Amino acid sequence: MADGAPPPEEDFNAIPISDRLAHKNWKARVSAYEALVKTFQTTASDSDPAFKPYINNPDTLKKIATDANAVAQEKGLECLVAFVKFAGENAARTREVVMPALVEKCFGSARAGTKAQAIELSLQYVEVENGAAGVVECILPGLGAKQPKTVAGCVVALREIVKQFGTSVTPPAPVLKALPKIFAHSDKTVRAEGTQLAHVLYQYIGPGIESWLADLKPVQVKELKEAFEELEKEGKGRGSLKPERMTRAGAREAEAAAEAGEEGEEGAPPVEEAPPDPRMFAEEVDIVPKLPANLQASLKSSKWKERKEALDELLSLVNASPRIKDAPELGEVARSLATCIQKDANINCVMVAANCLEGLAKSMMESFARYRESTVPLMLERLKERKVNVTDAIGNALDAIFTTVGRHSDFPSLPLT
Repeated sequence: MADGAPPPEEDFNAIPISDRLAHKNWKARVSAYEALVKTFQTTASDSDPAFKPYINNPDTLKKIATDANAVAQEKGLECLVAFVKFAGENAARTREVVMPALVEKCFGSARAGTKAQAIELSLQYVEVENGAAGVVECILPGLGAKQPKTVAGCVVALREIVKQFGTSVTPPAPVLKALPKIFAHSDKTVRAEGTQLAHVLYQYIGPGIESWLADLKPVQVKELKEAFEELEKEGKGRGSLKPERMTRAGAREAEAAAEAGEEGEEGAPPVEEAPPDPRMFAEEVDIVPKLPANLQASLKSSKWKERKEALDELLSLVNASPRIKDAPELGEVARSLATCIQKDANINCVMVAANCLEGLAKSMMESFARYRESTVPLMLERLKERKVNVTDAIGNALDAIFTTVGRHSDFPSLPLT
């Protein structure tokens, strides 16, 4: 060997992959990651035996994601992306172990490649879990990390998930709920990434985002609303973003629809989607503990003023709750309101009761549909009322109830008199 010549590179290929994964030499671990990528890419199906050792032992995957060597870590994440991509839905069960490691050790990496691979791995998990709820749940704790770069990385990951999959795959409420925390962060990069996240959310849900901005500083709200207006002017407002990726289940459904010819005839005009109801994106609130005291007794009072006061209090509660959580007690409330509409001699009580039912139906959405049979027939009886303001109030409540049933549902048979 000539003096000064570098020693030959050690060949790790003869060492079993399991030993290379635990090797103290980072180059040995890299060789294992590269070998696994090739193995995963050449598997016959997502049930190939090559995946089994890692599906059954997700801690091995966690160690790969948290490799102490920066170069090896990036290669390791590339390996994990291949694993989830080719193992498919069978890999979903490893998400609970791997995602927290990405939050802690990868999203805040100084290496752009590492961050990119970590985000791609997150997106792959959304695909194979057929929904983003679990991945988002793992990312949200990272918003409280000590390192601002980790927090910023988590915000970027959330943005990409919403952007790539949309709000039908990504439940928006948990992300929307996190906005005040993001915008209150002391680091300007975190806040800047939060702004980009808010823009993406607006492009999907439009004004539905605004109720979640109440806890931001006034200047932040002003800047966001100005940005939303600018997006609308540029044609990049609500509805301008469409999901770029599908879950595995979504892809199967799309393929089946295409084969069945359900995509519509060529040349058919595109169907314009109705703007989403902002209530869809609100957090459900349990109003049962807040119901007026002695509500049922008050509604049966012989004094109309007592009935009206109870109804007014209930209406204020309903109007202050954009999304109401279903509860058995609300069925009883709905029936009592319908009875009030049917029988109460005081038209002021009737109108407020109708307003309450309208608000309940709108805020409970589809979950209110189960109460239609116990409310609608009673309400229809009062439509004989001659006063227009009364029939209008009842009509609005009926419209709201019809909306909860849906066009494909059977509405109860109602007597025509």
